[in-house]
Amino acid sequence: MARKCIASINLSAIKKNYLYAKSLAPQSQVIAVVKANAYGHGAIKVAHQLEGDADCYGVACSEEAQELRNSGILSTPILLMEGIFEESEIELVSQLNLWLVVCNSLQVQWVLNNKSNFKFNIFIKIDSGMGRLGFQEDEFIKVSQLLENSKNVESITLMSHFSSADNLESNSTDKQLSKFNSLLGYNKKQTSLANSAAIIAHGDSHRDFIRPGIMLYGSSPFPFSENFKDLLPVMTLSSTVISIKRFKKGQTIGYGDRFSCKKDTTIGVVAIGYGDGYPRSARDGTPVFINGSVAKLAGKVSMDMITIDLDGVLNPQIGDRVELFGDNIPIDVVAENSNTISYEIFTKITNRVYKTYIS
Repeated sequence: MARKCIASINLSAIKKNYLYAKSLAPQSQVIAVVKANAYGHGAIKVAHQLEGDADCYGVACSEEAQELRNSGILSTPILLMEGIFEESEIELVSQLNLWLVVCNSLQVQWVLNNKSNFKFNIFIKIDSGMGRLGFQEDEFIKVSQLLENSKNVESITLMSHFSSADNLESNSTDKQLSKFNSLLGYNKKQTSLANSAAIIAHGDSHRDFIRPGIMLYGSSPFPFSENFKDLLPVMTLSSTVISIKRFKKGQTIGYGDRFSCKKDTTIGVVAIGYGDGYPRSARDGTPVFINGSVAKLAGKVSMDMITIDLDGVLNPQIGDRVELFGDNIPIDVVAENSNTISYEIFTKITNRVYKTYIS
């Protein structure tokens, strides 16, 4: 590994974040969300770290579920959170013994039409206000009755998803809860509502299953609130300085001449760029950590490199390690400086970044 661009992933921190989520909802079962390669952290590694603790894993599609089964996760339930995309996947659901979300009438029909002896564990998704997937009121009642009466169904759980649980000033979550509860009526089935933000801030949404996602990976749904600081960083992204040069006042750095030196300045080049997943949208001043000090991005992010202002950094040398985010630079600070969210940065880390795992 000549180009030492590394994402170091602390599996112990994932376990602690999982246990923190569980402690907030001790009566609930936990669906650990490992879709999108565990938000870029490595689904197989993360799932095996949580084996024996997680009650279920949440993935986006059958390909992700099959990857986990092939890795040796044989008995822990896996929930297809978007359901299946074509009828042929029904056979794979039975082969891999997967739990299945249904969110449209075609998916329901595929379950009802199945001729095998397999009994499906179904999560019926209700659109309580997200406006994305799920059944609205009239259709939900019809679908629920059809599945209740089907010999193909083992169990039914009712679920929904919050649109604004991370906005404590919004009453959207209360409205969605009220709508969801009104649709339950006499129905005493299991339910699942709470994502990471709701696990932390909306205890009345915990119900039978909680679904921690981003919080497992150490990023808070409330990143700049002093009230929610109990998560441990999991991924540390770092690389090395590959050039150091002095520039005169007025000289410019990088594409588009975006950064102009306001004084004589020492500039370091770091071997990381948007080709590795570091956001191209990061603005000048985005912090990095080097030699015990905070330095700042100076100039546009390139495909393979960034340039940083090294003034104030103690004795910088070629080969010094630079933390882009991790224990010293919160991922959410980088996200804020890049006009995005931590989820996107995590999931865009590319394959040429070498992943290491520590426990």
